[in-house]
Amino acid sequence: MNSILPEQGDLEVSELDEGFSNHTYHVRWPYHLGIVVRISALNDAAFCVNRSAELEIWQKAAEYGLTARVLWQNELNVVASEFLNGKTYSWDVQHTTLTLVPICQAMRELHSITAVSHEYDVFVLMASWLDHIEHHPNHHEIKDLYQQASVFFQTLTMPVRPKRLSVCHNDLNPKNMLVKDGEVRLIDWECAGMNDPLFDFAVLVHAHHLNDEQIKQAYLIIFEAKPDAQHSAIITQYRQAYVLRELIWLLLKHLVSGAQDLDCLQWYHALLTDPVFNPYFTAE
Repeated sequence: MNSILPEQGDLEVSELDEGFSNHTYHVRWPYHLGIVVRISALNDAAFCVNRSAELEIWQKAAEYGLTARVLWQNELNVVASEFLNGKTYSWDVQHTTLTLVPICQAMRELHSITAVSHEYDVFVLMASWLDHIEHHPNHHEIKDLYQQASVFFQTLTMPVRPKRLSVCHNDLNPKNMLVKDGEVRLIDWECAGMNDPLFDFAVLVHAHHLNDEQIKQAYLIIFEAKPDAQHSAIITQYRQAYVLRELIWLLLKHLVSGAQDLDCLQWYHALLTDPVFNPYFTAE
């Protein structure tokens, strides 16, 4: 990494603490915005993270001006990228047309990026995570919660996967968007892959609390059409899948990582009983 750091001058390092998956640091020095260093903190095999695909899509997105440029990386999945000045949205964000439009424009641009080989299917992913939980040595710790999540999974309806997939981010929550002066940049690409763009849209709708008029406006910008009944039903199905993905992720992280950085089980119960985040699944 020395090749991208100054030969002289003091370095100041501060941790960026909004993410749950990785350790991220802002390294800066005098008269320079600095760089961001991301150190993976996930068990990539357990969570089915494809780091080569992540890097490929990240670099493509940077070419389109959608994210920070990758400056350096190594075989341990440590990545250094340019620092983007800006703020993320809050979890309870309430958008206006002024803030929603640039997000939708960035998503439309993202979905036009040249295809890659790696596919992302949230239903296949959740099935793999549940299987990993079931066969984990400490499965007994969360046996009841695993069974609960498995029942939720069986209730899902899987939309027909379109023949033509697009490059998707697959985790467009408010904390994965940086905004400054009305411009939006996307960050955190470890879920990225070829997918139905309606999944990206469903995450946007759900995680950003869009109302009915905003849903119509966003859909028109991204897909240049009005949502019909069929696509509206698919969006709801993907919203349900997004909610359950987050819940299963917490269970798996509890087993694989323990309580190193957050109380995963506490978060699981909090999200499960939050009517805003989870209007779909009821704990018995």
